[in-house]
Amino acid sequence: GRVNDALDILEKAAASQPGNAALRNYYGQLCFLAGRNAEAEQGFTRALELDPRLTDARNNLGALYDVTGRKDLAEQQFLKVLEDFAYASPEKAHLNLGILYLSQGRQDEAITHLRQAVEINPKFWRGHFELASALDKAGRFDEAAREYEVASPDYKGNGEYHYRIGLAYMKLDQPSKAREHFIRCEELSPGSESASRAYDLLKMIP
Repeated sequence: GRVNDALDILEKAAASQPGNAALRNYYGQLCFLAGRNAEAEQGFTRALELDPRLTDARNNLGALYDVTGRKDLAEQQFLKVLEDFAYASPEKAHLNLGILYLSQGRQDEAITHLRQAVEINPKFWRGHFELASALDKAGRFDEAAREYEVASPDYKGNGEYHYRIGLAYMKLDQPSKAREHFIRCEELSPGSESASRAYDLLKMIP
């Protein structure tokens, strides 16, 4: 958890190995986590200059473009990632494209890519969670609830997750399941916005 200390060490290591693309990519990832976006972009860009086949760096660069509002550039990078059939984690690119398209209101395209992500890796829990969110926004509440349930191994300790699945069950007129998840939301995230909304909805359940 000591990201700044790790960055200091990596910065020295990168300086001593200027031709190491993987090290530049890792440095960029840590900068991204620390919110140092300009340095992260430099790291990913330099990694790709050193090794244009380092597809993980391209996927990371696309994610940074997305977060910083450069949606067209993000899409270009993610699509290039999918052109690399040797890439070990294509589900990550499909996930990123799904999230990007959802942010642009392109629901059908988002759902298509998120489905591809979980088809490639059925235990990609974040993929299932984001697919559930996309289906929820599309009004497909039954499918959304099923996907939320699939995502539970990685999200069952998250209050926002329980609020979302509880809301899906409420929309499906399954009050007992909705109540169970709203109560769990309050237990896990007391005082949060999700818990406050869950509390208000619980009062509506007979």
